[in-house]
Order: sequence, then structure tokens, then C-alpha cells
Amino acid sequence: MTNADISTTLANGNQPTHTPESDVDRVRALFDRHQIRTVQFGMPDMDGLLRGKFVPAEFFLDTIAHRGSTVPNIVFGWDVEDTLMDCLSFSGWQTGYSDVVLKPDLSTIRPIPWDPGQAIVLCDVTNTDGSPVEIAPRTVLKRQVQRAADLGYSFTAGYELEFYLYRETSQSAAAKGYRDLVPATPGVATFSLQRAAALEDVIGAIREGMRACDIPVLASNTEYGAGQIEINIEHGDALKTADRVAIYKNGVRRIAEQHGLLASFMAKVATDSAGSSAHIHQSVVRTGEPNRNAMWGGDGPSPVMRQILAGQLESMREFTALYCPTVNSYKRRVPGSWSPVSAAWGEDNRTAALRVIANDERSCRMENRLPGADANPYLALSACIASALHGIENELEPPEPVVGNAYDKPGTGLPASLAAAITELQNGHVARKAFGDTFVDHYLATRIWERDRHREAVGDWELRRYFDRI
Repeated sequence: MTNADISTTLANGNQPTHTPESDVDRVRALFDRHQIRTVQFGMPDMDGLLRGKFVPAEFFLDTIAHRGSTVPNIVFGWDVEDTLMDCLSFSGWQTGYSDVVLKPDLSTIRPIPWDPGQAIVLCDVTNTDGSPVEIAPRTVLKRQVQRAADLGYSFTAGYELEFYLYRETSQSAAAKGYRDLVPATPGVATFSLQRAAALEDVIGAIREGMRACDIPVLASNTEYGAGQIEINIEHGDALKTADRVAIYKNGVRRIAEQHGLLASFMAKVATDSAGSSAHIHQSVVRTGEPNRNAMWGGDGPSPVMRQILAGQLESMREFTALYCPTVNSYKRRVPGSWSPVSAAWGEDNRTAALRVIANDERSCRMENRLPGADANPYLALSACIASALHGIENELEPPEPVVGNAYDKPGTGLPASLAAAITELQNGHVARKAFGDTFVDHYLATRIWERDRHREAVGDWELRRYFDRI
């Protein structure tokens, strides 16, 4: 099934009071064809985790598809471990944990072949009066898409996600303290067909499962760490891509589990292991010219691409907290790690933060290599579009491209810690203009919470270094 099977009922974060019956009828027919008995519906939280409910298919069709379903606003008040954050104004004891409403976007519904008889649908989040919840990541992205459309542009994106597979369960990994885990394949064997073949039972199941639920996979390969895999998701419009990535990450974990494996999208799983990235390939077309690549200038990057480059570079420090949202994100980003440490661009240069591929109109695009696999795809894509529009609106011009090894070149250094990234976002202005104070203040509070929990924790490194020596 593709998204074209069911007409979209949402626009710019708002919902009609009642879903058109014709849309529900199409979903009902889909459920009949695929013998769907159970529906998962949910929304991405601030960390990109999908939170929601499982319900019988008939109840979804008769009730939830029309009216949505209420959940307490705590869905935006937990951290990644479900600890209550006591630093928020939107969610907290002072709010009484009142309701918000999950409104299904029926254009996202699809069977999930790795769990036969089940379907999944993503939701927008509104207040009980029908107004959009300003901090909801899907709403944030939809508004950036609309801002681009208002300027006459449409952004598409492809995602390259890396992750690790271990011959463990959640229980065995926790019992080991997440140390000395057994990788799915031993040693580093990047792009090895032999090692990839050894994992084809699970990787093939991921590729075919994703293809069957409208998440086209272009390629898969072993990566630079033991048990590390990269799978590339085909480009699509920005919102569709974020939806695909959210479902994909859930699906990878579930399919791995079914094959006796454990998947991790952590940015840096171990000191001596390669980091896991989420490279975002971006392209853009002008409204009314859907078959023309606005990034192509005839013999190289167009003026529009140069403005986008400049906008993303100028605001990259400010948006680092969205691209690299956890304390762990910054362990991945060190010189010589295939991960950028400065705001620089280059032509087909994988040491730069922005890699421009401009060989012909069909393939002309820009790759943002800063985000980690732990990034919330809705917020990472929102940052890409907002910073690109910053460049277009102000007709910015980029600096000269870096040639050779960007790690050896002077340049604008990127925040090297979550604490530094928080400061950049606090002092910036592009994010507030694009997203509004309500979202930025909420997001900052969640990142400060994350930073402070790490500051308070005593880790293995400290114990080994100091316990009986100092």
C-alpha cells in the first residue's frame, strides 16, 4: 500500500471535526484485504519514540478514526527512560496531566508484515479544543514544510541510518550492564558481501518488510563496526520521510527481536566502536516545476543550492542540539571518525558537514552528515528545512568549499558537547523564528534535563580512574 491509497485528512497541523466517511471506508477495505485485527496508533515524542496504543480494528474504524483518542500530556513530559521531567510548563503536576488528543492521519496507515494481522498509523496531536499542540514534533515539521511551500519550494529527503545488531536480548544486555555484548558478526568488515550474506535472514526480512509497508529500501551493507549495518531509505517529501523513519526504527527493533537479535540506534555504543549516523540527503524543487531540480545550476550547484548551503552552515551550531540530541551523540563526533566537527562544506567530501553531490541534474543533492542515528527524524528534518529557508530568505552566500581533509582545516567548530549545543540554541535566533518560543523553550528544557542527569551520574570511567587512586 502507498500513501496515495488513502487521501490525506490533515493540513498544517489542524484536523477536521470528522474524518470523511470515504476515507474510513478505504481503510476498512484495506483491513479486509489484509485481515487486520489490531491497530497500533501513536505519535513521536521529543526523542522520536512512538508512543500510543493498540486497539481492535473495529474500534479504530468506528471511533478513533473519526474522533481520535485522548492521552495525558505526560507523553511530552517523560524523558527517554520515562522519568518525569519536573522542569516543563506544558506537562507537569501543575497541569494535572490533562488530556491531549491523538488524531490519526489516515494517509500514514499501513499493514506491518512483520506482525501479521496488525496495522500502524501515525497521529497528529491536538489540544481538546482542536488546536494543534505547538511542541509536537510532527506539527513542527509540517509547519516547516508549509513555510517552504509559501516560498515556492518543496523539500525531499532520503535517510541513511546506521545501527548495531547484537546476539543478545534486552534482558541479557541489561544483565551485562550493556558491556561485552556479542555482535551479530565479528570484527570490522565494511561492505563485505560475505558478512552481509551471513545476516541476510534478518536484513532481508527488514528490506522486504519495509518495502511491503511503503518504506522503500535502496540498499543495505555492513558498516565500520562489528555488527554494524547501514540501510538506506529512498527519498520522499520531508514529512513522508520522517514518518517512514519513525516506523522503520520500530520495525528494525521488532524484526531483529524475532530473529533473536537486539538492535541499537545509539550514536556511540562503545568507546572502540564506530559511531552510528543518520545522513540526510536533501533536494528541492520549485512549486510548478516538479520535474526540475532547483539545486542544479546547469553545470554545478545553483544559486538556490548555494543559499541553502549558506543557511545550513550559518545556523548549524544553533541546530546541533536537534541533530545531536543526547549526551552520547557527541562521543561519535571526533576527528577522523567520518563525522563532522566543523561547519564546512565540500564537493563530494565525506569529511565535511555538508557534502554536495552535483554531477548532473538527476542526482544533484546535498548530504547533511551531522545528525546521529539517535536524532528525532522530525526535528532533524525540521532543522534542515528551517536553516535552508534562512539562507533563501536572506540570500546568503556560502564560504569557499573545503578541499581535502576538513579535520585539518580551520573553520567554524561545532559544539562538542550537549551542554555547548544547548548554549548555542539558547543564544540563537533562527530556531525561534522558525519554530516559535513555545517549542524552543520546551525542547531546551528537555535537553537541559538530559545534560543535568548525566552530570549527576557516576560512570564506569570515573570509578576505574579515581576509586582507589585519588
